[in-house]
Amino acid sequence: MLLASWPTLGFASTDPSSQSRPLAFIHVTVIDATGAPPTPDMTVVVTGDRITNVGKTGKLRVPKGAEVMDGTGKFLIPGLWDMHVHLSITTEASLPAFVANGVTGVRDMGGDASQIDGWRKRIDAGLLLGPRIIRAGPFVDGPKKTAMYRLTVNDEAEARQAVVSLKQQGMDFVKVHNRVPRDAYLALADECRKKGMAFVGHIPRGVSAEEASEAGQRSIEHTETLIEAAAFQPGSTAKSPEEALDTYTAERRRGLFGLFVKNGTWYCPTLIEYNNFAYETDPAVLDDPRQRFLAPATKEYIDRFFPLPPRDTPVEQYAPRRAIYERLLGLVGEMQRAGVGILAGTDPPARGVFPGFSLHDELVLLVRAGLTPMEALQAATRNPARFLGKLDSWGTIERGKLADVVLLDANPLENIHNTRGIAAVVLGGRLIPRPELQTMLDRVEADVKQK
Repeated sequence: MLLASWPTLGFASTDPSSQSRPLAFIHVTVIDATGAPPTPDMTVVVTGDRITNVGKTGKLRVPKGAEVMDGTGKFLIPGLWDMHVHLSITTEASLPAFVANGVTGVRDMGGDASQIDGWRKRIDAGLLLGPRIIRAGPFVDGPKKTAMYRLTVNDEAEARQAVVSLKQQGMDFVKVHNRVPRDAYLALADECRKKGMAFVGHIPRGVSAEEASEAGQRSIEHTETLIEAAAFQPGSTAKSPEEALDTYTAERRRGLFGLFVKNGTWYCPTLIEYNNFAYETDPAVLDDPRQRFLAPATKEYIDRFFPLPPRDTPVEQYAPRRAIYERLLGLVGEMQRAGVGILAGTDPPARGVFPGFSLHDELVLLVRAGLTPMEALQAATRNPARFLGKLDSWGTIERGKLADVVLLDANPLENIHNTRGIAAVVLGGRLIPRPELQTMLDRVEADVKQK
């Protein structure tokens, strides 16, 4: 089921000079993300911000005066989307980092709406290089000690007013968090239906996963939210995350995942976040060199909200977390096999999550969970387009689609790690070759050092 209520997205424009000359990739292998096998020796023509032709090299005419890129031995995929980010915390510095990693679109799941809209306007005007952005603005939550980028609701009336306010502000959707009271959540769901607003997010405490799906929640975020939904159910006797997970018996999982499919409830598992929670004292997480691309404000947020135990914490203490993590991986694979729509998302600024870079980490984990490389790739391309009701505009490589594509050095269907080997990115028709992508990352690193 497509989501017709999503508004027209604010798409990044490009330097007009970059669109005045057509672009043609020749002798390239196209992985169009429709599910079809790779098609070798193809020509893909871009005119302005659109893919205007796709065909066999030698049979398809290349427009006169076109900039020609020889794609021999390379692979062209659609631009990637990260469907769970927080730009106000990762700061403006993260925007080029997304693009440099082939992430041409993001779904912001809670932030400063005026700040994000300012970035969108500058991106649209060609004054700032960044991904396409859809946004929730402040998310809706119940009472909490922290109140960053939140609308706090205590009852049904306040929940309905929150929806009205977000609608009036022109937000693209409503995001709910885990402390929204049950009655308020159900009122919010009802008001979203009345106002034609999609709502997504956590499963609030006191609401079951089944009830969230039946209420019309379009996507559920974080695989571990299933644990919280079970642990805080009225009458729950679960005394640990393991016991909460145990409530999802094979019979219940079949029924639940079937319900998700029936109701069009998508899942954005953000596996990389829980991976790093389970392995937070490993040097691979603690000393990840990609930290050099994080802004100081982002690092401060991480240290505040994701505090670390001592480095010498016995590894045995992490055994329960790692066991749960393995079970969560299994759940995601089971969802995929049941036909549940999976969305790739990473949730920066969680610890060990890096804007742009970690989307590739997430694809690796989706394959580990049981998705095929094509299914993982679709979770960041075709699936976001389907979820947003924009499959006619992007998400695959086909004639007439927006020209957001990524040129890879090696085949990601043979090894999903190959999505990291980026030779060029095309964003809205603008070609950004590897040297320029590296320059962008160098500038991000220099910028965050100065701050």
